[in-house]
Amino acid sequence: MKKYRLILSMLAVLLCVMSTGCSSKDTDISSIFGDALPDKITSIEVSGYYNGGVLEPWELTREEIEELNAWLSELLLKHRTYAEGETPNEVWNGGSAYQFNVNDGELSFSWANIDTAYIQYDGERYEIINKSVPPLNLDV
Repeated sequence: MKKYRLILSMLAVLLCVMSTGCSSKDTDISSIFGDALPDKITSIEVSGYYNGGVLEPWELTREEIEELNAWLSELLLKHRTYAEGETPNEVWNGGSAYQFNVNDGELSFSWANIDTAYIQYDGERYEIINKSVPPLNLDV
């Protein structure tokens, strides 16, 4: 009888671990930006690289800010870490990357499409799990 209890206990623990998962959970953009996200966004300047060329910075219109905000709010992200020298931009060539500077530096983050799409913020990379067409006609 004790043998069966031990087996049932082990199965219960195994089921619990399997149902909750062992890896980090997907998260949304507000969890990552936290308190750094300004209450009121008045301006966003975009700059970047596309196919090895530097893009001239440009300012988003109010409609474009709303479009970007709607797209960001729908993203599901997974935090990714890489060994030294193994980050996607060190392993892959090409792709595109855009830097978003919100309210003259209150918040700054990047979107990159290298081997897959990422949001980079505060030195960390977050893979975009639910892929979608980026807003603003950003070239990928």
